[in-house]
Parts: sequence; structure tokens; C-alpha cells
Amino acid sequence: MPGGSGAAAADPAIERTLRRLELTVTRRLDGLLLGNHLGLVPGSGTEKAESRTYHVGDDVRRMDWAVTARTTVPHVYDLVADRELETWVLVDLTASLEFGTARLEKRDLAIAAVAAIGYLTARSGNRLGAVVLTTGHGPRLVPARTGRDGLRALLRTLLAAPRTALD
Repeated sequence: MPGGSGAAAADPAIERTLRRLELTVTRRLDGLLLGNHLGLVPGSGTEKAESRTYHVGDDVRRMDWAVTARTTVPHVYDLVADRELETWVLVDLTASLEFGTARLEKRDLAIAAVAAIGYLTARSGNRLGAVVLTTGHGPRLVPARTGRDGLRALLRTLLAAPRTALD
């Protein structure tokens, strides 16, 4: 994948590559990741959180018997509902990634890995953000955003990142 300037990020070849990568990732993993976390649904959730002492009026079906047996005081567990996941990636685009094979540099592989993670994250309405390390520049924070537009903006930022300190 070409990179190194803002004009390259708007290249139609890059857009075609991003769309093809999205289709490849989603087709291969379609149906394999169901049930990883709770979606955007109302309710108190089903994931156990921490235990607390029982108070009158608490649901006895949430009794935490292991903690109750250890402490001899009735305990119940609270429930947590994951409303939205926020995924962060650390992308190293320093000069150390400026090598590879004739077909693919390590830099391009790192961007493809971010794209794969991003397409899986964006499918269920979660956010993806990044911290990007480049040679000659400090770490750059790309805020977490939802959806495909946010992911494509992140990938364009990665593709437009300077390749070396001489750029």
C-alpha cells in the first residue's frame, strides 16, 4: 500500500484495498464472534461484577454462595452490562518497519492488522482509537470513534503518516 502524503490517502486504489480488506475480514469471521460481549440492549446485564452484602429487597437469585460461605454473611453479586467497547491500538510506524518483502512491508502489515481489528470492532457499534508512533515525531493520539467512517479516517491517518524523519 502506498503512503507518505495526504494525497496518497485519497487514492482510489487505497479505497479499493480498504473495501476488499473489509470484505475479506468480515466474511472469514462472520458468525465466529457472536456472544463476545453484551450489545447495546437495555437491562442490567448478565456479567457478574463484584459481591456486596445482602440487603433486604435484593434479588435472592443473585446470591453469591461462595462468598457467603467464606464470610458467613449473606452476599449478592452485582451485574454489569457492557454497553459499548472501546478498543485502543498502539501502532508503531517508526523507521524500524520500513523493510519487508517485495510484496509487503512490515508497515503495511501493521496497518492491515489495525484494519482487521477495526472492521471487527466497527461491526457491532464499538469505538476504535489509536496511539501512533512515528520517527521524528512524538506519539500521536487518534481519538476513538464509532462506525466505518471513523475507522476509515483512522486508516487514512495511518496511511498518511510520514515514513521517515526526512519526509
